[in-house]
Amino acid sequence: MFNGKLVYSIPKLEIDSNSFWREINPSPKSCSSLIKLLEVYASHENWEQVINLSSRAVLHLSKNFDRADFYHIWICALKETFDSKSLISLGKHLIKMRDFHPVFLSLALIAFHFASCHRSSRKIYLYLNKCKGVENRFAFEACGLYLASLKKSDLNKQGMMLLKKVCSEKKSSYFSWRNYLRAQSENDLLQEMTGTYNAIHEKFPFAQEPYLVASLIAIDEKDWNEAIRVLAQLIKDNPNNSNAILAMAQCYVEVEEYVKAISLLTLKSDLFLDTDYDFHYLMGSTLKKVIEKEFDAELQKIALNHLEKSYHILSRLGFSLQGINAELNSLRDLYNITSQTDMNLMNMHPENVIESENLYQERKAG
Repeated sequence: MFNGKLVYSIPKLEIDSNSFWREINPSPKSCSSLIKLLEVYASHENWEQVINLSSRAVLHLSKNFDRADFYHIWICALKETFDSKSLISLGKHLIKMRDFHPVFLSLALIAFHFASCHRSSRKIYLYLNKCKGVENRFAFEACGLYLASLKKSDLNKQGMMLLKKVCSEKKSSYFSWRNYLRAQSENDLLQEMTGTYNAIHEKFPFAQEPYLVASLIAIDEKDWNEAIRVLAQLIKDNPNNSNAILAMAQCYVEVEEYVKAISLLTLKSDLFLDTDYDFHYLMGSTLKKVIEKEFDAELQKIALNHLEKSYHILSRLGFSLQGINAELNSLRDLYNITSQTDMNLMNMHPENVIESENLYQERKAG
């Protein structure tokens, strides 16, 4: 156990990967060392480091296909940070690079797909589908991700098969497995996810995904206390696991432990970006539940701020606004109801009744 932990310890991997930066033309071994470090960073949700090092690695390498692995990692990290603008810029850059190597067009498809650029994604997919000679693993993954997102069941299944094929290869990366797992999750393939989690754990012992399957099953069965227990272990192993933090806060909300949910989100708020709409939505909607029990004008302002941030992000991404609109309107109505209640109470206050009675008597005497 100790040796396993030592192999994947970040300080050791950082030392091992130094050779990549020292070499003018990094060897395959040096490239593998850096990729392993980036995979471990990703398992700890340290996306800033992954983006920084993968983008630098692209510039450091001279061979086009060697760059592909690091472009792929860079794209996957940008997806995790919801940075659609950077994904589009990178996709455009990769299209310009397509004449140097066919792999860049496949990577451009992944970037545009992750940025929800449906028209561009479809054009590139149709081109790749026609060019039978383009058969690198990134082409299979790009086409698989695109097809798996479609509603037509036959194309959807074809996409999932392509992603499975990519992950069955010996050289498949942790990032490709994460993409496969996400596609399964988006298609509600919970049973298949269990096998994928086990495969990830076997291939990448540092991965935290095996814990996630237990929490997903518990959440699916509405066993909130069990989900909280498993998620607590995930957060203990990696205090920066933002997905586990959001899931745990949501579980607290389900058992009406609103204060615990708010405390957890507040304590870990520095992990979330201004673009994390799910964080702002969860914080705002949870504060609203507290306000519904006992109104507080200051808490209402904070809740409105979070929900409005989430609204603007969702609007830019083109997502449905129906649910958040309902939350915002309901939250704004709380103030109006409370204000009206306060006014009625003030009108019924004994002092006001006496004052009104005196005025009536004075006018009557006059």
